[in-house]
Amino acid sequence: MARANNVKALIFDVFGTVVDWRTSIKKGIENIIPKKLTEEELESFAVEWRGGYSEYLKAFNDGNKIWEKIDEVHLSKLKEILKNRNLIDLLDNKKINQLNLLWHKLGPWSDSVEGLSLLKKNYSIGTLSNGNFSLLLNMSKFSKLSWDFIFSGDIFKNYKPNENVYKEACKFLDLDYNEVALVAAHENDLLAAKKVGLKTFYVERKDEFRIYDEPTHLHEFDIVAKNFLDLNNKI
Repeated sequence: MARANNVKALIFDVFGTVVDWRTSIKKGIENIIPKKLTEEELESFAVEWRGGYSEYLKAFNDGNKIWEKIDEVHLSKLKEILKNRNLIDLLDNKKINQLNLLWHKLGPWSDSVEGLSLLKKNYSIGTLSNGNFSLLLNMSKFSKLSWDFIFSGDIFKNYKPNENVYKEACKFLDLDYNEVALVAAHENDLLAAKKVGLKTFYVERKDEFRIYDEPTHLHEFDIVAKNFLDLNNKI
């Protein structure tokens, strides 16, 4: 495909694009917290926890928060949720830390492992995630994700969608911006990468949230794919 010409490396958003964080977190909460939670309670817990991450990123990128690694952000929000839901007294510190490490053990979407293996045959592949390095490393081992490299938030001390994250990743790879493609399921991430000059490959992940917001910028991306297998065929 002409729009993929010259691309030598694929950098992947991870949470929601490669792994199914919502299902994994809900199952983990259910297994660790001794109190029986309803499906709605599990859902709202997981979404609120993920929302704390998003809130922190916005505040940090707006200059209103100091840099913290994502494990710390997750832990802070977790303790807040447990306290507000009257669950914190049911757990000791070991169990709380076990909960926080659920983010290191997120399961892949059904096409992710095979799709990455196929894409790896022709491209260097790696993460471009706001997660910290140890989180991404542990996740790659847990879910058998065959990365060639890992770019994490604590490498850059910055977070997407800050343009410097995309630029620095290309510098590490010694590639021009148009030789690198971001693969992601989130429009804001792709639009920020496109503004820098990267190629943009959108992958649909309708099951990341219960309510799917129909994308409005698909026409701006170089490739639109249903999943990683479809991306491999289209690229």
